[in-house]
Amino acid sequence: MERQPINHLSLRMAGVALILAVLFVLDLNQNDPANQLWLPLLLAAGAFLMTLSAMAVAIAVGTLAILHMDLDSTFWVTASAYPLLVAFSGAFIGWTLLQRFRQRIKDTHEERWANRQEEPKE
Repeated sequence: MERQPINHLSLRMAGVALILAVLFVLDLNQNDPANQLWLPLLLAAGAFLMTLSAMAVAIAVGTLAILHMDLDSTFWVTASAYPLLVAFSGAFIGWTLLQRFRQRIKDTHEERWANRQEEPKE
């Protein structure tokens, strides 16, 4: 079996470096915007660079935001920023799925049309 080269190695290594740097300074026990919002968003950016998959990152961000949001909190990150992240992630996921569906319809149009022409009429 022939080994495939890793595509975009420099981006992927930058993602690993970014994640390691953030993990070195991140303290989730601190209740401040840097540790509760900005550094985790940098982790998401690093995950994107590592995977080059916006959909995977959107699913992870949305899931973590919905699990940690608290609408009754006085802390703006958990009360406002996390619900906004859920909304943005959901919108992005929905838009991406719609685009993929449309592309699938476009890609299979000729085949479906050919199948309709071959069907015997009764």
